[in-house]
Amino acid sequence: MVAFCDSNQTRMDYANAMFGEFEHQSVPTYKADEFDKMIAETRPDFVIVTSIDRTHHHYIVRAMELCCDVISEKPMAIDEEKC
Repeated sequence: MVAFCDSNQTRMDYANAMFGEFEHQSVPTYKADEFDKMIAETRPDFVIVTSIDRTHHHYIVRAMELCCDVISEKPMAIDEEKC
């Protein structure tokens, strides 16, 4: 784990506190609008996207545009596919 990126600083602080309980160093935190900055500064091997349904495709696409592999808990879909 190299960083957290979220709209909620309290959630990121809590996650870092949990890392401390497991003797893992805290990681830098970035607000959601600093996603590109996080990628540039931390150069992750891959990005795990767990954002809410209406935004997850933005982060998946942007991470791939920035040459990162992506793991997502949800399928990426922005339009309903017509049969």
